[in-house]
Amino acid sequence: MRATLKAILLLCALAASAAAQEADDRRGAPGVSVSAFEWKYEGYVPVEVVRSSKSGVKLDVKRGTDYVFKYDSRLTVKNTGERAVKSVEWAHVFYDPATGKELKRYRLQSKQRVAAGETATLDKAVFIKPEESTRHINSGRQRVQLTRVEFEGGGEWKAEAGDERKP
Repeated sequence: MRATLKAILLLCALAASAAAQEADDRRGAPGVSVSAFEWKYEGYVPVEVVRSSKSGVKLDVKRGTDYVFKYDSRLTVKNTGERAVKSVEWAHVFYDPATGKELKRYRLQSKQRVAAGETATLDKAVFIKPEESTRHINSGRQRVQLTRVEFEGGGEWKAEAGDERKP
């Protein structure tokens, strides 16, 4: 009986810890809450690039095409405040779950209006060159944090500088 009770208490503690960690993975701002987020692979896509080289006094500029991996960072936010949101900046962070060490941070911005009381899905494309490491995507755990919210009619909210790096 005691072993069963201990097992139940342990499971309850683990469930509470997991729920707290999930909520902590979605840090919002005053008046704006994050209800969901996602990092999704969108494929291998072409992008136009401009290459320049300088030799002596001659400057050569050539246009070309490179191929990159495209990912999409999606964020569902709810404006619980009284003013409309003009733009949202957030950090999509990958970190090591064992140590808490940050592996990679992407700083993103969406200039999409979110009226008071409205829920919106914001998304931003992220392009990664094939030679860049993507190990953090598979080995790391994800979290998002709003870093700046700009309101219509003026005014903004910014995350505190020390709060940005906490996993």
